[in-house]
Amino acid sequence: MMTLNKDETLPVAAGLHELFFPRSIAHIGASPKPAPGRFAFLEYIQKMGYEGALYPVNPSYREMLGLVCFPDLASIPGPVDMAILALPAAMSVAILRQAPRGKVKFVVIHTSGFSEIDKGYLEDELIELGKAKGFRMIGPNCMGVFNRRAKICFWNDHAELADRPGSVGWISQSGGLALTLMSRAIDLGIGIEKAVSLGNQIDVSIAETMEYFAEDEAIRVIAAYVEDVKDGRRFLETVRRITPQKPVLVWKGGVTAVGRDAARTHTGSMAGNAEIFAAALRQAGAVRIDNHDQMLIALKVLERPDRLPGRNLLLVCPGGGMVVNVSDAFSAQPNLSLPRLSPECQARLQEMVPQENVDLKNPVDPGAVGMTKLGKIIETAGREPDIDSVLTIGNADFLQMLPNDQVRELVIQEMVHTVSSSAKAIEKPFYFYIMPVHDDPVSALYRRLLRQRLEDQGVPCLGGPYYEIARVFSRLAGMQRRADPQ
Repeated sequence: MMTLNKDETLPVAAGLHELFFPRSIAHIGASPKPAPGRFAFLEYIQKMGYEGALYPVNPSYREMLGLVCFPDLASIPGPVDMAILALPAAMSVAILRQAPRGKVKFVVIHTSGFSEIDKGYLEDELIELGKAKGFRMIGPNCMGVFNRRAKICFWNDHAELADRPGSVGWISQSGGLALTLMSRAIDLGIGIEKAVSLGNQIDVSIAETMEYFAEDEAIRVIAAYVEDVKDGRRFLETVRRITPQKPVLVWKGGVTAVGRDAARTHTGSMAGNAEIFAAALRQAGAVRIDNHDQMLIALKVLERPDRLPGRNLLLVCPGGGMVVNVSDAFSAQPNLSLPRLSPECQARLQEMVPQENVDLKNPVDPGAVGMTKLGKIIETAGREPDIDSVLTIGNADFLQMLPNDQVRELVIQEMVHTVSSSAKAIEKPFYFYIMPVHDDPVSALYRRLLRQRLEDQGVPCLGGPYYEIARVFSRLAGMQRRADPQ
């Protein structure tokens, strides 16, 4: 449980409990017929393994997905904790106007067509209806809610996350980015515990959701994609109070003039000054994220918040010219350093490598050595007292050039054994970057295979551009420096 100082109290967000743990869900506008832009929410939730009551609502059908279909909300027996509304904007208002008071606790308004296209008056009507009818709202213009433990979701492939232990609380104004990040998280082995797409935020806000996630013991890192902050003071104060206990990652959309115009038509947001917002985030202790790759890298690293990259980094990077580019990317970061290895360490390394085309100062480019020697090199350099953490760079694309699957399997086993043994031996934060060389399905398949094998042995594997890894490492190192007592 999150612990705060005596003079600090987060608002209790227990009022969101039925949103994330609904006992009953209705889908208004459900249909068995596929159509462009139509989402089969109840089907996704059934696939997830949800055990509560499900109610399709559509007067044109009596049965759907093996469930009784109801003509309207009033016909459903008993209360509804969550109603997913997927109808045109004006019709959505009319449907909710007919709902009995107290019937629904939360309405997820999937529909777009509100303030993002200058129809804010419809949002005003929704707000008044919520007050009069006693329900709260997510959206409009959103995807909905995911909770691994409650087995609720908003997309077909979320069932793959149902049994994967999660540590991430993901908040996104954008429904598309909510979906994309979660799909990539599945591919990268990142566990999502809870997620919510908030859209235009006419009621439940990013700050309120953060407060709820802060109280969740299963969530160890909170990540947010933000286009518009409804209550800047509350948002920043919430972040400031959470960050001593849990990392908060904030990706701000609409940081350029063109981006701000796009944000207005996406979620109706009036994005503010990017520089001021970034400075306020730093003061509040958040980690600023610039793009999709950075967010995924940061989430992967933060799966082990007790083993974060430090300022003094060792790079082990076989590859000649690539070493130069990777070194430039990491050494240019304000919170990172590539300290030179001691003369004694370099002498020990020199005994393990060929005499030509090697660099042993840091980064370490050992040239063409076998896996056994590579493991010894990593351990010898990684144990140096000035080194805080280690990043080893390799690739899996060469596997497709090997003669057969039997040889590939032997090579993968040797790589995994060498890298995992070295990671355990140095007892410092250790990461393996599988550098993409070729952009083809076979290479991608081998990268996934190597990543899975390494992570089964406890080795975190990173993907994406190496320069984004450098930026993320720098910001996480800076976060730790700010958190350390002076």
